[in-house]
Amino acid sequence: MTTATRTSTTLDLRKLVEEIPLLAAASGLNPLAAVPEPGDTHVLLEEDLVNAEDFIALAHRCGARVLYYGHDAFTAEDFVLLDDADPLADGPTVEQQLSPEAARRLRKLRKAASRRTGHVTAVVMCFMAEGLPHMWIARAAWHTELTAERDLFLAEHECAQESREEDDNARRAAEQQRMAVELADDPDFRAATKRTHHHDIATTAYPPPDTTDADELKEHQWLVRGATRDAIELVDAAARRLYAALGRDLDALAQEIASAGITQGATTVKARTLLVTDFLLAKTDGYSPPARFIDRLMLRVQMHQQPTRRAPLAEPLPLG
Repeated sequence: MTTATRTSTTLDLRKLVEEIPLLAAASGLNPLAAVPEPGDTHVLLEEDLVNAEDFIALAHRCGARVLYYGHDAFTAEDFVLLDDADPLADGPTVEQQLSPEAARRLRKLRKAASRRTGHVTAVVMCFMAEGLPHMWIARAAWHTELTAERDLFLAEHECAQESREEDDNARRAAEQQRMAVELADDPDFRAATKRTHHHDIATTAYPPPDTTDADELKEHQWLVRGATRDAIELVDAAARRLYAALGRDLDALAQEIASAGITQGATTVKARTLLVTDFLLAKTDGYSPPARFIDRLMLRVQMHQQPTRRAPLAEPLPLG
């Protein structure tokens, strides 16, 4: 049976560590400065319910021959640590990003911890009876309070760090969206048909920052790639809507092309297709037509074009 351990506010734990061997010997027990692992099943007594002398007396009454005991000493070195996600990364550390108030609290915590270096944080005694370990423990109140203050600070720091990360993510998302919209508004970007062309236009529009910071360069590249991908999706979606609307009156569009003589003088299918494509790019402000749309439109254009009239054959001259 395990119960919550309470803390000692008045007991001098360092002095108790020195007195336990004497108290054990006085009760006919052999003191041993080692504490066995209690296991899942054990009896745990608290210092504010049973004092040290009564626990040792109980061990004697239960027929125990050995009294195990030990203590924990405090070390301040690793008491308050703020882990960096990537300690080798360039840029400010987690501690350097703390707010002035959080940095002040951290200094205060570490100062309080350093004053307690070497102090006893807990004393444990144990004896075996009826096959069960009987444990007794007393913890220093100052250590419980300092640990609670440390845990509260770390929990608040974690929340603040998560909030900063959410703010950073929101900032990056907004910046990527802004870049994507700007790229999608560029007629040259809309007219591009290959991903490499899209990438070239984007990197030209958003050159890398003038810095040697690897993290900043990496973030910029990530933003440009993400904005390019989002802009392509915006352009594709807009083009689908636009050409779907144009396709609902394909005959009128074909008649417009035929009347304007867009393909006049073109002698090959490829040449006529390029001329019609350029016409559509100009008409839609740079949105590239789907191949299927071009195929359907070219057939309609051919139907609306007037057939070329052949010159009449000259009448034969009369023979003399």
